Amino acid sequence: MAELLLSRPDPKPAENLRFLRAAVAHQCNLNCLYCPKAAGMENHVPAGLRGNRLSTADYIRAQRAVAASGIVNAVAWTGGEPTLRSDLPAIVEAGRRDFARTEMTTNGLHLPDMFDRLAPHLDLLKVSLDAADPGLAQQITQGKPEDFGRALTAIRLGLEAGLPVGVNVVVMRRTVEQIPAIIALVADLHADVGRGTVYISLLDLYYTPSTRDFWRSEFVAMDTITDRLADLLGPPIEQFRKGCVIRWFDSGGLQIRIKDSHESTFRGERCTNCPVYCQEGFYGLKLSVEGWVTPCPNGDERNGVHLAADLDDQQMATRVAPLTRELADTRLVDGSFATFLDRHDLDLDLTRSPARPLLPLTVAPAARP
Repeated sequence: MAELLLSRPDPKPAENLRFLRAAVAHQCNLNCLYCPKAAGMENHVPAGLRGNRLSTADYIRAQRAVAASGIVNAVAWTGGEPTLRSDLPAIVEAGRRDFARTEMTTNGLHLPDMFDRLAPHLDLLKVSLDAADPGLAQQITQGKPEDFGRALTAIRLGLEAGLPVGVNVVVMRRTVEQIPAIIALVADLHADVGRGTVYISLLDLYYTPSTRDFWRSEFVAMDTITDRLADLLGPPIEQFRKGCVIRWFDSGGLQIRIKDSHESTFRGERCTNCPVYCQEGFYGLKLSVEGWVTPCPNGDERNGVHLAADLDDQQMATRVAPLTRELADTRLVDGSFATFLDRHDLDLDLTRSPARPLLPLTVAPAARP
């Protein structure tokens, strides 16, 4: 395996990529505090379709129909937990042929069981790790004590194989002061392996109606972290990708990525009068295990199309085409976070964000000319 993956691209995706977030499982073996498990996590589907899972072949046809548009040119497999699906390697291998870029997000617990069949077809492996303290990590995931070590094993597997790894960290008030320790932990792991590419992705906490109270008590505005990192490491590289503005910092070869929906998001025409007006905006499409395709992080049947198993390939492509064309017309909207707060009647006081979230940070600055 190591010999197969000696050369892989920079983990930063190109700015012109538009992603399909393909949920291949609606169940998970963890119960993270911030995850809307009752709402299907990222498996967004109308209630009437829920549970009618497409076969392996039909799911592959559905993701291929989205790719056929030529507009959605990247895929990120998610869930639930993708590795709970036994046919995941077949789905990923097929997706490698259909999309220019392939990624997968996992908690890593079952990754060793199928890693050798997945890795040759992935451009990036993302592993969730929300704390450097095993006890706090277990509190967040509500899993087992050994799960923390298994997540680190998943990161190590990717690095040893030369597969770029992203470490996903959902930033919350209870974990924001863990960031320096997470950076140190990942840097040490990378140094110990001595090969591969890794970055840390700091993600803002996303809102759903079912996690409203948790979001209000735990949300951290990412600009406080961005400002502190800029003081320490210099100005970031900015990517104006579909979705949020992404900022990349370099700490002695370890990249730190900040995704921040607070500043601006991409929106489509449908977003203007949308009663939901989500936090994340219109940045890509989502595919559920049942074949439901939507741009929206909810199961509203007005906002998607069903790529049912009885449709042929051309019918699937025709049905999804209006959504892909709409995606191509999205635009960056400043101030969308304020609109989101207003639409959801959220009286969030952003001044409650920690003033010194990275005070102990001692990461090495990038080399400068």
